[in-house]
Amino acid sequence: MQGEKHLLSVLRSQSVIVLCSWLVQMAWADFLPHKTLWYDILDQLEFFSLYDDQMEQKHNQIVKQADIVTYSATALKRYVTDRSDAVLLPNAARIEDFLSPAVSVPEDLAPIVATGSPIIGYFGAVEEWFATHLVKELAARRPDWQFVILGHIGIDETKLQAPNIHLLGMKPYRLLAQYGQFFRVAIIPFLVNDLTNSVSPVKFYEYASLGLPIVSTPISEILPYQSDWVFAARNIAGFEAAIMKGLKPEVARQAKEAGRRLASQNQWAARADRIEELLLSRPSVWQAFANYNSTGKIAVMATTFLDFEGDKFYSGGAERYLIDLSRLFEQKGYSLTIYQYGNDPWIRRFRGIDIVSLSRGGQHAKELSIGVVKMYSRLFHEQTAERSLLNVYSAFFNAWPYEIGQSSIGIIHGVAWDNPASCYADGFSFWETNRRFIEGAKLCGRLVSVDNNSANWFQTIDYTLRNKMKVIANYVDPAEFYPHSDSQKSEDRIVILYPRRLYHARGLQLVLQVIDEILIKYPQVDFHFCGQGESDDIRMVKMKMNRWPGRIKHYTLPFDKMSEAYNQADISLIPTLYSEGTSLSCLEAMSCGNAVIATRVGGLSDLVIHDYNGLLIEPHAHALKEAIADLIENPSKRALFKQRAQSVSQSFSKQSWERQWSKLIDSLLRDKQNLRVANGKSLLIEIYLSSYPQSDGIVKTIIRLLSEGNLLYIKLKDGSAAVRRSSFGRLQWMSWDETTHSAPDIVISDRSAHAELPLAVQALFNEEGELVWM
Repeated sequence: MQGEKHLLSVLRSQSVIVLCSWLVQMAWADFLPHKTLWYDILDQLEFFSLYDDQMEQKHNQIVKQADIVTYSATALKRYVTDRSDAVLLPNAARIEDFLSPAVSVPEDLAPIVATGSPIIGYFGAVEEWFATHLVKELAARRPDWQFVILGHIGIDETKLQAPNIHLLGMKPYRLLAQYGQFFRVAIIPFLVNDLTNSVSPVKFYEYASLGLPIVSTPISEILPYQSDWVFAARNIAGFEAAIMKGLKPEVARQAKEAGRRLASQNQWAARADRIEELLLSRPSVWQAFANYNSTGKIAVMATTFLDFEGDKFYSGGAERYLIDLSRLFEQKGYSLTIYQYGNDPWIRRFRGIDIVSLSRGGQHAKELSIGVVKMYSRLFHEQTAERSLLNVYSAFFNAWPYEIGQSSIGIIHGVAWDNPASCYADGFSFWETNRRFIEGAKLCGRLVSVDNNSANWFQTIDYTLRNKMKVIANYVDPAEFYPHSDSQKSEDRIVILYPRRLYHARGLQLVLQVIDEILIKYPQVDFHFCGQGESDDIRMVKMKMNRWPGRIKHYTLPFDKMSEAYNQADISLIPTLYSEGTSLSCLEAMSCGNAVIATRVGGLSDLVIHDYNGLLIEPHAHALKEAIADLIENPSKRALFKQRAQSVSQSFSKQSWERQWSKLIDSLLRDKQNLRVANGKSLLIEIYLSSYPQSDGIVKTIIRLLSEGNLLYIKLKDGSAAVRRSSFGRLQWMSWDETTHSAPDIVISDRSAHAELPLAVQALFNEEGELVWM
């Protein structure tokens, strides 16, 4: 992504401060969704050749919408009458750049200095507003003076031809002082008109920094500075007389002292401080300090990890896979970030992993259309291209259509397009429907399939894909999932467990179809449902619970506590209907010594050998009912399957999975050792405030914490939706009671919030908004 033409796509994903000093600049700035706009009016608007009625309308729009508006000359105030908060911001100088110039004489100035004649000097462009007749007439009247002009000549040079007028051309800013130290008087020979009366000449402050007497035509911005060393002359005779005064030693001495005093009062640093004060008073600018940096990190793109609002964790196999993958990258010294679809530009930290919503500028994922898929793929590319060390796509088809490099891995968690909509009239329909899956696989540098079924399917579609495909089956940690001898399970009850998300694809309806018959026929049987689900699915389970009080339970557990559910069970059901890899739930159930009943869908046949370590059935209710009855009525078979299931699960150890992934990571990142690798995690800081921050001190503390790279959750007592919409990047606005997914590293509060909430805080804001550490 080299070159300026790609800059816009990068900036679109950032929060930026835009300085607009020419209306045409908004042609690109309007494409930046997260910006703080500073509109600075430097010249008379009518001066610009493109100015017309449409430009005037644009100007009026920007004046109203800009976060801050400034104008450089008093005459320009007429353009900002709609903004009572518009600020006069004249030009200034960096006095330190003019105090100690080099002592040597510039080569092209040396012959002029050697004449011994006084040098009358000018910095800046020579355009149609330059009073050429004035300078040429002065040169003719005073051949004993040398006129030196530094700057671009945008007019016919013959208008300034004279033996004692020297056009030395443009000079680098750093050399101005070296030339200017040999000036005796500095001039501003502008025509006096509406244009020049609307100009604050920066050269005036630079001349003052050099301690030079100044002679100018009577343009508006110079008149207030008239003094014993600043002269405004209305005609040639007056200009000549003023220069003669400026050449007097006593005027030169006064200019040296007073000029530098004036320059010290009009420094760019002070102007910048004023602008900073104005900007920091606008909350939108805080976002510019909160941009998330993907440089040197592993970037994962997923459709979901959390929900689109960043609140709910989807505790499924793909999410748990990424958590373990993040830990593996961390062990190898790399930081992993998960990017996902979202409805707002939020960031959440989950167990030490940063989860970043890709939304920038109002995108949402209410419909998963092809247009939305392309949009989020583009957003991922804009936020990570040529900055991340490696792109990982979970699932692989998220690489479509913008992945362009070989430094990428697509993870295939099963045949994701295996679903009830898979019914094609012809090959063309198949191709168009599944195009993004097939082309997404081709775009990835490497492919990791968790099961053989998916790898074989791709080979039948594109035989060459086998060259980039590697099967790394899912895994189980036998140190975490094993039969607990101290389990409180009742010996006279048979517990059948459904250990996964409650939804159609995972076979929930199959279980609910057979559950009544099983419970009627086998009074010693109980059913447990352990998993999250949408409200409609949970409602159906609760209806069954109401019908069978005490014999059906529904609960959820963190994924690292799931062994508790398996150790309460005898039989685990993995009745997947479609879109399955090598199920983590199936492996965990096997490792905990459960007898497993699974459908023959996807990669489940990699794990279950029918009638050896479990039952592999057709994906319909009748087959499920028969299999459950078989294991209930045959305790010896059930016991044998439990033993063999645990034995087979050992072939899918987490240690083997880590070893295979580690080898793949090393092979892909071996050639990137020259790139900068992000070091460590930023701090997660929670800040509790009783109200929206008004104190300048608190604001400056928030910005300092953001500037240090920290992730800030600012929790307000009244965290309204409007405030939440101000969230961006590492600056996230929340309410006091909003749940988060990681414990903070530091908790800060104001005194009022601390008094109301039972918080263990590390620091409080004092009255000045500074932190007082506890």
